[in-house]
Formats: sequence, C-alpha cells, structure tokens
Amino acid sequence: MSIHRKCEGVFEVRWREGGRNKSLRVHGAHELARKIERKRMSVRDENRHLDVKREVNFRMVALIERYWTHYGMRKRSASREKSVLDGIRLELGRLFVREIDGNAVGRWYENLTAIHELSPGTAVRHFNVMHHMMEKASTIWSKETGIDRNPADQVEVMRPDDQRDRYLSEDELRNLKRALDEKTYQKGTNAINKTFYRLRLIVLIAVTTGMRAAEIFGLGWSDVMYSEGLVAVRAKLKGGKMRYVPMLPELACELRRYPAVIGEDRIFPPKPGAISGRQRVEGSFEDLLERAGIEDFRFHDLRHTFASWYMMNGGDLYELAKILGHSNIKMTERYAKLARQHIARTGSTAREMWKLLDQPKVLEAKTTCDTANILSDVRV
Repeated sequence: MSIHRKCEGVFEVRWREGGRNKSLRVHGAHELARKIERKRMSVRDENRHLDVKREVNFRMVALIERYWTHYGMRKRSASREKSVLDGIRLELGRLFVREIDGNAVGRWYENLTAIHELSPGTAVRHFNVMHHMMEKASTIWSKETGIDRNPADQVEVMRPDDQRDRYLSEDELRNLKRALDEKTYQKGTNAINKTFYRLRLIVLIAVTTGMRAAEIFGLGWSDVMYSEGLVAVRAKLKGGKMRYVPMLPELACELRRYPAVIGEDRIFPPKPGAISGRQRVEGSFEDLLERAGIEDFRFHDLRHTFASWYMMNGGDLYELAKILGHSNIKMTERYAKLARQHIARTGSTAREMWKLLDQPKVLEAKTTCDTANILSDVRV
C-alpha cells in the first residue's frame, strides 16, 4: 500500500486486493489519507482467505480421486471406501471444494438416511470417510483446495449407541453350543458338514477369543500358534502393531479338524464367485440364533460376550484391552461394571485368606486353654 500526493489537498491511496490493483482518491489532509489506508489494509487482511477461495477452482471430483489414490485404496476396507466415495462423487462431485461448507456436508449426511435409507450406523461410517477426506483437504492440501477448516466439524453426528450390554447368559451359551453341535455332521453319517462347520468354527473363535469378524476372516493358518496356545491377529491397528489372543485347547482341536483349502493360507477364504473382498456372517448366523432360541443378538455381540465373561470371572481390565486390541483403555472400561457386579465371587478367596490370618489367634487360644487346664490339674 502507498499514498501519493496528486495536488494540494488531494491524495491517492493505492493497494492490491484480490489479485488486482486498486486506488481511492482522498480530499483532505495527509493524516486523513493515512487513516483510510489503515482501514483498507485491515479490511483486506480480514478477507484475505476469502479472496484465496475465489481464486481456487479445485473441484470435489479431483479431491475424491486424490484421496482415493493416497488413502482409500490402501485401506483394508478399500471396497467399502470406494463405494462411499462414489456416493459422494455422485452428489457433490461437480462442486468446488471451497463451496462445501457445514450446511452442504449436513445435507449430504441427512440424505444418507432420509433418501438413501441407510442405517444410522452405516451413515456414520460414510460420514467418517467424508470427515477424513475433508480433513486432508483443509490441512495438507489446503493450498490446492482453498479451505483451511474442516467443514465436517460443523455437523452434529448422531452416532448409534454402541454401548449395549448384550451378551450371552449361561443358558444361552449352552443353547448356542447345542445348536452348533446339531449340524456338525451330515445327517445320518459321520462326515463333517463342511458348509455348516465353517460357520461353527467362526462362531467358536469369536466367542472364545473376542476377535472381530474382519479379523477372523483375515486369519491365516500361519497365525495359529498351536505350541504356544495363541492366535496372532495381524489386523492393522493405529500403532501398526500385531496382537495375540489366547487359544483354548478345545479350539485348537476344532481348528485341526477344519479342512484347509489347497494353495490358500487363509483359514476362511472368500467363497467361489464372491465379487467383493469383504466377507460377512448374515443369514446362516440368523438361522443359528433362531434354532438356539436367542433373540436381539448380533454377531459383534459374541465379542461382548467374551469380554463380559472374562471380567465376570476375575479378568484384568488392562489385559482385556490388549486381547481386544483397544487402543484406548476407555473403550474397555465399559466392562468394568461387570467385574463390580460379580465381585462377590471373590468372597471365597477372601474367606480362605481370613482363615489363614486368623489361625495364629486360634492356636494361641487353644494353647491358653490347654495351659489353663494343666494348671488347674496341678492345683487339684
């Protein structure tokens, strides 16, 4: 910015704004021109980010392609990620990234359930992809996109309650095992029912290790450590670490009986003809629950069942966090109340300890009584 004297009592204030040279003539004293100059500088600086936005024409379709190349295609859930990005491209692809504000993201998110009829949980997973993409757009790619704040931060997301306490009771566990055993063999023969045994083994792994469905489907025969009694879970965690879960001897026997697919390391490879790499446990699991008489139950609740029974039988909260692969202990603390509810089970241990502590007093009393008897005999 600069001030130029044109003639007596006339000054010209010059500055550059929005990529253009601008000027304003001021009639009056030089001090008045200085005040106007400072005011123009202030207005220009306040609106500088808006000027940048107007000059950047980076479209959402380009952002989506960049995000897919750098992040989406590298995720384990790449097929689902691509589906989500295709949906965003269809609805918002033609807009400039600088045009996507909180209202635009909010409308897109609301349409997921209102128009596309997605479940609340699925809608949240779609939103997480959008949030991650816009976070990259507003940070490492901000110069190209023209935004410096994540518009998805302005959207209030109604996350479904994942704190449900549903786990199998003792009777339900017996019924589940009975339903699993009923179809182990082909009717009237000693041959294993291969179709059902796949589901049987998946369920047994889930309920006795607490592994997620995706982790179970990703297991390889090389992950089964028979000698150590462990299963290696190589799913990608935030720290990129591998964890180990305990394997019961009974589960090891079930794994040994399960036929391996020739030339395939995975225990549960995708079924022939499967288009997507993702695998799910749906219809067959629902049929199993119906035969077992179990209601209001999801496959993921098998993981809750393992964690709940672990804590109810005196398990350690921090060890449970390691077994479940929780990156934050707060995720595991939901099971702490079960340990408190069943803490009376430790009463027998405490009672035995009390007896041990009380033994010296009993012996002392007995010795005192014996001594008194001896003395009384002597007096007589």
